[in-house]
Formats: sequence, C-alpha cells, structure tokens
Amino acid sequence: MSAWVLAFVPEALYIEHQERYQEVVSAGLTKIVRVPSESKLNRRVLLFFLNEAFFTKGVLVHVLRTDPSPVIRLKQWPIVGKKIRYVLEYEGDMPSECVYQSAYVESPRPPVEPPLELRPVYDNLLHSQQNHVRQADGVVLMSQEHVELWESRLKNQLKACLLPTLADPKRIYFDEHKRSEIRTQLGLSDRIVLVYAGNVICKWQRLDAMCRFIARLAEQIPNVWFLALVRLDDLQLAKAAISRHGLEQRSTIKHVTADVVADYLSSADLAIFLRHIHPMNLVVTSGKLGEYLAAGLPVITTGANAAIINKFIRESQAGLFIDDSLPINESIIAELDALLDRSQKPGWRVELSLKTAECFGGENDPFRTYAPFIRKIAEQG
Repeated sequence: MSAWVLAFVPEALYIEHQERYQEVVSAGLTKIVRVPSESKLNRRVLLFFLNEAFFTKGVLVHVLRTDPSPVIRLKQWPIVGKKIRYVLEYEGDMPSECVYQSAYVESPRPPVEPPLELRPVYDNLLHSQQNHVRQADGVVLMSQEHVELWESRLKNQLKACLLPTLADPKRIYFDEHKRSEIRTQLGLSDRIVLVYAGNVICKWQRLDAMCRFIARLAEQIPNVWFLALVRLDDLQLAKAAISRHGLEQRSTIKHVTADVVADYLSSADLAIFLRHIHPMNLVVTSGKLGEYLAAGLPVITTGANAAIINKFIRESQAGLFIDDSLPINESIIAELDALLDRSQKPGWRVELSLKTAECFGGENDPFRTYAPFIRKIAEQG
C-alpha cells in the first residue's frame, strides 16, 4: 500500500513559492494539484480523485483541516464511488472551540453550552460535522475522551483510531550541557526559570492570566524568572502583557527556531500550562505539553487535557495540579518547592525525559496503531 500527501495549492501561491513546492514534490511523498481559483477547488478535487479511482484498484483519502464534501459526493457516484475510502481526522473539537472562542470570559471560564445568539452557528457547525463523520469509513481522533464525545453525539459506536499530538523524543529531550550553556548565556544561573513556549494570540493560552499568575507567584518566590518562547508575530503581544503585569524586570521574551526549542526547555526549571477546564481542552493532547515532558520538564498545570497525559504526570510525580482559577496558597507553594527540588536534579530530568519517550514513543508510538487501521479500511470490501 503506497501513500502520499496531497495538497491543493492556489495557483498564485504556487507561482510565488514554486522552487519550494518543486523541492517538496521531488522527494516523492507529496503530490500537488494547482487550483486557478477557490471557486474551482471542488471541481479539481472531484476530477483528481475520479481519475485516481478510475485507473487504480482503489483510493483511500485521509482528510485533515479541510472540507471533505467533495470526497463524500464522489463516494456516492456509481462504480468509482465503491473504490473510494474516506478517513476523517479531527485534531480538536471545533464545536466546543466555537463556543469557547465566541463566548470567551476569563473567569470563571467560558461556557460549555452556546449562548442563545451563538446557537444557530453552533448547531450548523455541529450538524455539518456529524454528517461528515457519519459518511466516513473511519475517523482519527486525539483521545478516548474525543471518541466518547463523538459517540455521544451520534449515539453510535465509531470506527476510530487514536492519534494524539505528542512530542518527538528524537528531537525533544533533556540536555544538561545545553541547560548550563543557555542559563549562563541568558544570565539566569541562579534563577528559578518558568517557561512557556508557543503562541499567545489564541484565547485558550490565557496570556494575561498566565502573566498575572507569575507576578503573584513572584511575590512568594522572589527568585522566579519568566522565560517566554513565542512566535515572531507574537513578540509585541507578549511584551505588552508582561508590561501590564509588571514583569519586565523578571522576564526574557524570545523567538527561537524549532531546532533549538529543546535546548531552551532544558534550561528551564518548570513549565506552565494553565488552560481552562473546558470540553475543548479536555479531549486533546497538547503537543507543547508533550514537549515539556519530553524535555524532562515538570509542569504547573490545571490538568485541562486528555486524561492519559494527567495519568502520566501523576505517576511520574512530574507536575503540580492547580484549579483553573489559578490560586496561590501555602499548600501550593509547599508542593512547588518539592517539585523544584526534583527538577533541579539532572538525573531526575533525564529519567523523566526517557520515561516520556518510552511511554509515548517506540513500541507505544501511536502510528503503530494508525498504519494497520488505515490498511484495514483500505482493504475492506
């Protein structure tokens, strides 16, 4: 069974980056279909797969981050439709995200159910996705909670495969040498470094709440230093929030390339992951949280993610769980001191890094279940 990535690229974008697209195609794992205009996209999709299905034994389409309607319509065609299999992947839950984003409040948290004015948009999105899932030969979701959510919506059992977003342990791991080098370079050798890595523009990252939490924590632990690793586009946004909360004199804000993120994570003592307890968050496995753990980095977390990650953190004694109202009290400070004591032992960091790789990589790599799942669907009559 052969597989490749298929990209439908607007003509103007292809011309602008032609050399890069040709380089990707030359590797042999990607096919590109150039689309003259958005209005002709569906027609190009239909023609491409009609040709593939007609001249081959069959085609399996894994749809991610795009509307599967053209493929669904093609499956309904006589003769060629029977040769097409369609797998749908959701990297998160869009209906829950719609409510979270559109009805956002910081405290106590965004609502679970859509407010009246949002109900038509929510219902339309949910109905559309329910139809897409029903038409799929299989679905790829992020967690068992994600599967259960969709089964409750459809009142039916899914043919599903779990493919969580996790860190690559070959790329992200604890490096004691880099830890020392970067702490010296940034002048943080004697600091307790709390790191956040990722975008800060999305509401669920809670930028202001995170800065406010660190400022309050610094009142209890004066040696705290905030290391913010953000996208280039987010630098000014992060600087403004840090300024609003009086953290300018105890923060370092940087944009670093992906190939050195692990080095900066190694340099920190703790990571922070402070999302709201909300269905949008509870069905996903954050790749960034996975990177923290892969770097041997313990976390201060609200536990707002799929249970498999929380279970690992607890069993590894690699985290401090706090309410999503982000309280700070004597009990939390005491637990934090114990966590910091473990974090500052290189041997413990190495052990956590290796344990993360063992738990979520190697024999337990999710792709080991994905491949047979796809093969079974491709071969079904």
